[in-house]
Amino acid sequence: MTLANVLKVLALSWLLAVKASPEEDNLSEHNRFREKHGVPALTLDESLSKDCAEYAQVLAEKGSLVHSPDGGQKYGENLCLRSEAPLRCVQDWYDEIKEYDFAKAQFTMNTGHFTALIWKSAKKMGHGQAKSKKGIYFVVARYYPPVNVLGQFKENVPEPIDGIEGGGSTTDGNTNMVQANAVLILFACVCTLQNKITF
Repeated sequence: MTLANVLKVLALSWLLAVKASPEEDNLSEHNRFREKHGVPALTLDESLSKDCAEYAQVLAEKGSLVHSPDGGQKYGENLCLRSEAPLRCVQDWYDEIKEYDFAKAQFTMNTGHFTALIWKSAKKMGHGQAKSKKGIYFVVARYYPPVNVLGQFKENVPEPIDGIEGGGSTTDGNTNMVQANAVLILFACVCTLQNKITF
């Protein structure tokens, strides 16, 4: 077996071993939807994510969704619970677009998750999730600076850009963009080596 073939096997093995974290998957999914509206991508904030994970655990132990006392003041907050595929929460939040009136551009209880997700002036996000004893996932996403600020909806929740495809559903919660990128890099290296090494 040539060195190139060995490297190909290693690359494929790495494909199976490398997996993006739930935080990275959620960030990627958030930014996929934000791109459709022409708003800047969010960055993942470690401190926000740590706090989200801790609060998700509190919610899982309580067995109910209740916004944190600082939600809406220090940061924006989206909550969700699902029996499976917790990444699907981001799609669920985005699907509220069907109820949002871009002409009125104001907060409603039926669209607050969507507007938080798309909010243009948000720069950072955190994500945490926990599974209850009953097997229910509790998901917490937080956005900074705070989102859903009254009087600022028109400039922060733009309509989707023409030509960018709509929603589509998330798979089973494993977008794994890091995994795909790593494999592509390895594949490029293997192809380069294969062309330069002869036995």
